[in-house]
Amino acid sequence: MATADTAVAAAEAKPGVLEQLRANPRLPLIVGVAIAVTLLVAMAMWSMGPSYGVLFSNLNDRDGGEIIAKLEQMQVPYEFAGNGNTIMVPTDMIDRTRLTLAGEGLPNGGGVGFELMDNQSFGISQFAEHVNYKRALEGELARSIESMDAVAKARVHLAIPESSVFVREREKPSASIVLDLYRGRALGEGQVTAIVNLVASSVTNLPTESVTVVDGSGKLLSDNAATAGNATDGSQLEYVDRIERSYRDRIESILAPIVGRDNIRARVVADVDFSSNEQTEELYAPNGDPTQAAIRSEQRSATRSNGGPGTGGVPGALSNQPSPEIDSPINNKNTTTTANNNNNAEGAKGSTVSNATINYEVNRTIRHTREQSGQVQRLSAAVVVNYPMQANAEGEMQPMPLAEEQMNQIKSLVREAMGFSVARGDSLEVINMPFTDQPENVVEPGVPWWQDRQLIAMVESAVKYLLLAIAAWIVWRRLVKPLLDQVPRAPVRLADAKAEAGAVAEESDEGNEDLRAAIEAGRGKRRQQDALLTTTREAAKNDPKLVAAIIKSWMHSNA
Repeated sequence: MATADTAVAAAEAKPGVLEQLRANPRLPLIVGVAIAVTLLVAMAMWSMGPSYGVLFSNLNDRDGGEIIAKLEQMQVPYEFAGNGNTIMVPTDMIDRTRLTLAGEGLPNGGGVGFELMDNQSFGISQFAEHVNYKRALEGELARSIESMDAVAKARVHLAIPESSVFVREREKPSASIVLDLYRGRALGEGQVTAIVNLVASSVTNLPTESVTVVDGSGKLLSDNAATAGNATDGSQLEYVDRIERSYRDRIESILAPIVGRDNIRARVVADVDFSSNEQTEELYAPNGDPTQAAIRSEQRSATRSNGGPGTGGVPGALSNQPSPEIDSPINNKNTTTTANNNNNAEGAKGSTVSNATINYEVNRTIRHTREQSGQVQRLSAAVVVNYPMQANAEGEMQPMPLAEEQMNQIKSLVREAMGFSVARGDSLEVINMPFTDQPENVVEPGVPWWQDRQLIAMVESAVKYLLLAIAAWIVWRRLVKPLLDQVPRAPVRLADAKAEAGAVAEESDEGNEDLRAAIEAGRGKRRQQDALLTTTREAAKNDPKLVAAIIKSWMHSNA
């Protein structure tokens, strides 16, 4: 028990590890040395690694992908910065990499956009701000045009004049666009018009006639004269053709159920006016009822005098009468009333003068009329109806003309279908005539047999196969068959011949001397062949040169 108490007391008396470390005076020195070594190692590793610099910034997705693919092909290390739109490479490889990529035509869309306005310096001049705005607008328009499939690169130049307070000195802006298309691609007329309208809508007061589009080879793509409304514009011709086709379809669709679609021929000619007119009119209405007119201004005045002299002037009836009412030119009454009151309560003479001036608003109408281009001025239609098949007096079916009443009905239908207008000067002609088209049962004369393409193709195919057969026969006859003839046949064994002869003898009940003689002759011929084959083998073993000479002579004789 005393021993345990002694151990506990010793443990309590022993200081802790943290206290020992704090009591050690060398601990701060050790920690400081460790931190210094760590910093030195980190700086050494950082200095050993390559230093990266900006290769390109503000890249779009397409240019960034192409540049990354090219860097991987060149085995150049790279890093991303600036939300992925900036590519960084080792500093010592920036110049060489830029020159290599420039030789490949990268980046395509290197123009700047409105991000140029984000880093404006304080105190920049108005001229520099205007130039930066124009550069940013040109870059944004170029990016929008490059988003098209056929356009590889685009450059936009804007000529924006300075604004003036004087209307007469104001000038409209203009724009020019240079397009670099992909190899084998081309822009249609509609796409060029879309680019022109895109640029014109993005610049204030820029008309479409002032936008010029040129491709990389110097070819003018935008026709400003056609855009301004020249008569040679292809879209105008398409518009006229569409109008004429619409009227023709109306006429044929309304007559087809009556006489048949194959029995109608209709043509419509439309006179379309593509001129654009504007007119402004200012109309003044005549004087109307003053009670219903709007009062613009009104002035009233009254003067009264008592005890003065009576009515003076030249004696007579006119001087004793009040002044008459005088109408104004616009039926506005300027009333002057003079009253002589001689019967007042005091019995004294006096006069009262009242003046009233009322001005009314004048009715005025301003009308601005703008006529749209492409108005149909006149229509001319021609319709031909075929003779229908009808039975004659003999009961035979033959083409016969329509009755006059039917023709009048057809003409009325055509007039309503085309919207015939006498005031517009439209003209319509409907006639009934037989068509000269041949019936279906009449066989048209065909082309000569030597001009029939199908027959010529069959003959060419037959000749081709015939030539192949002839070539195969020549090869068989001149090459394969002689070689097969020179190959010696295998000898027939005597046992097989006896077995064959025995089988023949068993099958035949009556002996035949001729058959036996033939069998014996065959046996003798086979013995000779066996002997000749044995002699040939011995000669080939003994003198192979002689055999080779004999075979060579055979080959020359067969050739």
